[in-house]
Amino acid sequence: MTDTLIRPGAACLMHGMAERLGADVVRAATSGEISSQELADMETRCGECTKHDACILWMLDHQGPQERTPDYCLNTQELNYVRAVQNQLAAE
Repeated sequence: MTDTLIRPGAACLMHGMAERLGADVVRAATSGEISSQELADMETRCGECTKHDACILWMLDHQGPQERTPDYCLNTQELNYVRAVQNQLAAE
């Protein structure tokens, strides 16, 4: 057992944030845009975050497409990367 406990629902929060940004992380992992390990790491990072309550409230207040994540999101860089790659592929 590890010292770090992942809080229940972390994967849901990460996937919800990805959805708000228009980043399909499941498709990214299955198509090779990111590895399955990178997706698992993103879910783990979200689980280790201490801002779950703030994240839930942010997502409730920010329905639909968003340009950016809240400042405290630990997956901002990865989510922006997935969105950029998928937008570039869609434009081709």
